[in-house]
Amino acid sequence: MARQLMPAFHVLFIAAILIAGEACAGSFQVSPVRIELSPAMPTAAISVRNESTTDSVVVQLRPMNWKQENGQDVYTPSTDLIATPPIFTMKPGATQTIRVGLRKAEQSDIQQTFRIYLTEVPPPPKPGFQGLQVALNIGIPIFIAPKSKSGGEPAWRAVTDAEGRLAITATNPANSHVQVLDFTLGDDSEGTLGVSQEPRYVLAGQSITWRVPLTRAVKGAVRIKARSDAGDLQATVSMGATAPGK
Repeated sequence: MARQLMPAFHVLFIAAILIAGEACAGSFQVSPVRIELSPAMPTAAISVRNESTTDSVVVQLRPMNWKQENGQDVYTPSTDLIATPPIFTMKPGATQTIRVGLRKAEQSDIQQTFRIYLTEVPPPPKPGFQGLQVALNIGIPIFIAPKSKSGGEPAWRAVTDAEGRLAITATNPANSHVQVLDFTLGDDSEGTLGVSQEPRYVLAGQSITWRVPLTRAVKGAVRIKARSDAGDLQATVSMGATAPGK
């Protein structure tokens, strides 16, 4: 059974001050942090709460297509994903419900992926303000279920890069995403070889690489123990070779 992710995402942006003065930033809570749609459930609601007790906040919605190319996330404005209201104001402590959905709730053979960005529109600086004004920008993943799920667990590859780190690549053969939350590396010796705590989505048919500093030289095969939103993943791979997931 897939693990349930945190039901709410609370963002409080703390900025380093670049010049003498102060920083100005908002704070709001969003729930849920991930949306899955289908023809049976073509729309979903997202709750946004202004955590400030003194200031109103203006938020703009930006629907984006989400792809991956060469291991990088690529976003472009979407006309397929609808989000309303496109812009709204929340008073201190207020909550706003937004709704997202597709113009045409059609399934394809491969999972469709989008993100809805909630971007704060900062107010004009107050008279005499000197410092850094920060706008929050939160991206919520939105997945459209394929007609039927197919494929298996990720295949893994391990190589040493030019800086002596271990480059761990996961290739997703399935027609739906997998989110790798973290993983631990071991080998033929005792003790941990390295750890990654950088969560990444690996979209259908795509590959993502993590570069992990090593605690010591690799001895023998690399053993990968990962946590994902689909459960635990394990693989043993020789350096420079690719091993399918178990």
